[in-house]
Amino acid sequence: MSCRPSDAFRASCALVLALCGSAPLAAQETSSHYTGVAYAIGTESVRYREEHWVVDGPGHRERLVLYRCPDGRAFGRKEVQYGTPPWMPQFTFEDARTGYRESVKADHGRLTVTVRKGSAKRPDSATLEVRPDTVVDAGFDEFVRAHWAELNRPEGTSAYFVVPSRLGDLRLNIKPTPSSDPQFRQFRMALSGWLGALAPTITLTYTATDHRLVQFAGLSNIKDNDGENQKVRIVFPPKDDLPPASEADVAQARSTPLVTKCSP
Repeated sequence: MSCRPSDAFRASCALVLALCGSAPLAAQETSSHYTGVAYAIGTESVRYREEHWVVDGPGHRERLVLYRCPDGRAFGRKEVQYGTPPWMPQFTFEDARTGYRESVKADHGRLTVTVRKGSAKRPDSATLEVRPDTVVDAGFDEFVRAHWAELNRPEGTSAYFVVPSRLGDLRLNIKPTPSSDPQFRQFRMALSGWLGALAPTITLTYTATDHRLVQFAGLSNIKDNDGENQKVRIVFPPKDDLPPASEADVAQARSTPLVTKCSP
C-alpha cells in the first residue's frame, strides 16, 4: 500500500513516545518514578499527562506508563518488557477512549506486531524481520544511550523504527542540532530519503551528562479526544521526579480503571 508522507511521519511518531505480555513488574520498589506533561505546541495548554514506573532487576527492566487526562484521570496504559538488545522491547498499549490497542512481541528473531484500531475493529497482525538497528517504542531511549557517540557526530545515525499502526517499520535519521545550553543535547529526527524533506520533524532534548530525555517536541502518537493527531511539547523535568513506588503502588496503577473520554 502506498504511503503519503504525512501518514508515514505520523506513524513514525508512535515509536518515540514517547511508549507486551501480561507479566507483572518485579516485586520491588521502582528504580525510577517520574511524570511528563504534554502541552499544545506554542502554548501552556495541557493536552495530557504521563506517569512512568520503571523497575530494574537482575537482567531485566520493566516499565509501566499511565496516560492521563489534564484532570488526572487515566485513559491509556502501556506495559514494556526490555530484553536483549534493550532498544527492542516487547510492549502492549491501549487507549480506552477509542479502543485502540497495539503490541509488539519477540519470537525467535522476529517481531509479531498486532494492532486494533478501534473497539469495533478486528485486530491485524504481521511478522517483521529484526535488524541490528531495529528500535521498538520506549526502547528509543536505550538506543540513544547505547549510540550516544554516533548520535553526536555531525552526520548522526539512522535506525528502523517499528510502527505497529502500519504493521511495519520506517527508517528515520537522527542528527544533532545546535543547543544554546551546554547542559543539554538536541537531536532532530526525520524520515529518511525524500520523505524527510516533505514531512515535519521531531526535536528531542537530552541532558548532556546522564543522557536523560527532558523534552519532546513534535507530532504525538497520543491522539486527542476526537482521535486526531496533535502537535505537543512534552516536558519531563527531573525536579518533578516522584519518590520510589512500592509493589502495591505499581499493582494499583496497573489495575487503574481507564476512562473513555477526557473532559474538554
